[in-house]
Amino acid sequence: MMDNMGVINPLRSHGSVHNVVVLYYTIKNLPPKFNLCFANVHLLILCYSHDLSVHCFEPVLNAFVSEIKELSTTGLTGEFPILGNTTVYASLCQVTCDNLALNKMFGFVESFSGSYFCTVCYAMSEQIQVWYREEQFQWRTVDLYNKDIAGLQAAKQQGRNHCRGVKSTCKLNEIDGFHVVNNLTLDVMRIVLDDLISIVWFV
Repeated sequence: MMDNMGVINPLRSHGSVHNVVVLYYTIKNLPPKFNLCFANVHLLILCYSHDLSVHCFEPVLNAFVSEIKELSTTGLTGEFPILGNTTVYASLCQVTCDNLALNKMFGFVESFSGSYFCTVCYAMSEQIQVWYREEQFQWRTVDLYNKDIAGLQAAKQQGRNHCRGVKSTCKLNEIDGFHVVNNLTLDVMRIVLDDLISIVWFV
């Protein structure tokens, strides 16, 4: 999960200049009653938001990807409550944050006014005005994603910064069992409240 955190009084001028990006995690296979407690939300990364806008996510995610690879293969051996002396393994199963941050982290376009803004499907701007069922849209797959990555060079030669919504590869794809197109978590409330979905009332 990811959020921006202001470190100075937000009411003062330039309140967002010193924002810090916070990435944190929960352990998904714990019962929900434990994950609802703030004590089980753990800090992962703190970084200066301006650095992300300059250097993108890859330098930030390098250490995390390296560590999660080791945790998923070698594991962590020790004495654990209830489990006793054993080796536990960990991997990445899901990334959640608001849609703008998710697109930026995953290497997708960060504008939602055009086409191909979705990390899950190939939605076009004109289609989302008239289509309302998921089976009407073409879903992204790993194979199609790889074709889009391969087409980036040709797209840039044509003056575009993306190929069907994909701007760059994502470091998280190097983790076994995880791929950005299979991350089916979107911020539905943000989609509705930011008017990506239009609601019409009939009287």
